[in-house]
Amino acid sequence: MTSADASMTSASAGRLNRPRRLAVEALGCGLLVVALEGAHHGAEHLGVSATDNRLFMSLAAGVVLACLTWVLQPLSGAHFNPALTFADALEDGTPWRDVPRYVMAQLGGGLAGRLVAHLMCGEPLLIATRAPSASSAQFLTELVATFGLLIVVRGCVRTRPSATHFVVAGYAAATVWFTDSRSLANPALILARAVSTRTSALHAWDVESIVAAQMLGATLAVCLFRWLMTPTAKPTHRPWRVIFECSHRAVAEQAVAVFNGLCAPDRARATLDAGVSMPEALGPPPMVIRLVLEGEALPSGEGAAVWRVSTSGEGTPDAEQRLRASLREPIHRLLRERGWSRLHAVGDPAHEAPVRPT
Repeated sequence: MTSADASMTSASAGRLNRPRRLAVEALGCGLLVVALEGAHHGAEHLGVSATDNRLFMSLAAGVVLACLTWVLQPLSGAHFNPALTFADALEDGTPWRDVPRYVMAQLGGGLAGRLVAHLMCGEPLLIATRAPSASSAQFLTELVATFGLLIVVRGCVRTRPSATHFVVAGYAAATVWFTDSRSLANPALILARAVSTRTSALHAWDVESIVAAQMLGATLAVCLFRWLMTPTAKPTHRPWRVIFECSHRAVAEQAVAVFNGLCAPDRARATLDAGVSMPEALGPPPMVIRLVLEGEALPSGEGAAVWRVSTSGEGTPDAEQRLRASLREPIHRLLRERGWSRLHAVGDPAHEAPVRPT
């Protein structure tokens, strides 16, 4: 049996496994629906005007969304929105095999939130029976709202990652004022709002056209950002160089192979401690990672990360496979910290490699 444990100075919080991430997504959608519908019911109970009603809903939705994304983003990515999950998959963030699971969790959480909101407000949970009313104007409104949401998300993730939670919450609160559905450009909330007896609720037959508009808006935003972010000239930055050092050369070779297989080649490349011919002037200073085997003393020097690795049954194919599997966890953590991974989730900071002065 083999295992690897990274003791890095700037280690980030580990992400949950898939079932727990899905539970976090469902929880976030459910609480968002409860806040939105609870504010709507409270405004009606107070007998306020339609304008004040929207003010109640926008404030509640914006504050709750900011709090949820701030707290839950490190755990699941804090999409809380099938359109964001779909757009993230288009950008090679969320794996496509996980998209249906995320969407089902988000829709289920939204419906559960609607049930809780109805129970809190003493209302029956029934499907609306009025005639469908979706129009081309509403289709365009939802398309534009979702397009703007994705522009805000992608822009913040690339340029202002620390402000993403508050900027997205502010934009979502604003959509309450310029969309009739009051769904925050979120297909999960569209479905939740269709499950209602209120005269202002959406008809179930309107859900399909509105969700299609939102997905189209998300796709257009992703295409636009791909075009905007396409480099017009050859980049001048050089990839980082990561050097793995170990008293057992085979362990270092396995770490190099795993790292180069998971890392974006234009961001960083891994090498062994010997035989490196690239001059230091052609790139940023190398990052040194020392792999310490079981029984060896930890090095006292500074400037290098230390990963402790324990091995058993060396030299067998099974032992090599276990070693590679165990090395993936600390390597994944390093890649996510630095923004070097081939896959990126919405909301993750993207730290670029330094640019070499010209």
